[in-house]
Amino acid sequence: MLRTLIYEDNTDLRAALAALIGGTPGYELVGAFGDCTEVVAQCRTLRPEVVLMDIDMPKMNGIEGARLLKKAMPEVEIVMLTVFDDDGRVFDAVMAGASGYLLKQTPPSQILSALLEVKAGGAPMTPVIARKVLGFSQQQKAKDSLLDALSPRELDVLKALAKGLSYKMVADELDISMDTVRSHVRKIYDKLHVHSLPEAVSKVFLK
Repeated sequence: MLRTLIYEDNTDLRAALAALIGGTPGYELVGAFGDCTEVVAQCRTLRPEVVLMDIDMPKMNGIEGARLLKKAMPEVEIVMLTVFDDDGRVFDAVMAGASGYLLKQTPPSQILSALLEVKAGGAPMTPVIARKVLGFSQQQKAKDSLLDALSPRELDVLKALAKGLSYKMVADELDISMDTVRSHVRKIYDKLHVHSLPEAVSKVFLK
């Protein structure tokens, strides 16, 4: 029996999901709530194996709920079920610890399959979401490649400049000369193929 807990603020949808999961052999519905403000306490009491989590809920959104739950109970798997497919929310959900991400138009049979899949170690995702996550992965690999191109000292210089320090302040903080700072900056620009500090910072540190 797959112990499943639902967080969904839409009353009708919550009832439909509860009926689907609770009425299907092999699944056990341990609870269904309209918000996730008590997610950690509820999960400690109800001990779900998988949580089906909406994103847009009152008081606390599902991404924050997922983040709190994974920090307190990392063994619990989370599948986001939402109408949102924009890059920012997908990225935030994955970073919060969600193992699956489904859109609400996903057929009931696929939702059930996704719950089993995530418990088995998979990462079920609606195809359009899977493509976005693949894009995030490719972007991260590109960023890692850029970081590998910089020497530890060049990275120190770039981090210091990103904090808003002047060349003189960077020189003082790192105990090097201003000429050395300038030399590092030229090498950073050359390696990253940029022409300004904002470009360098954005390319390395921003998602």
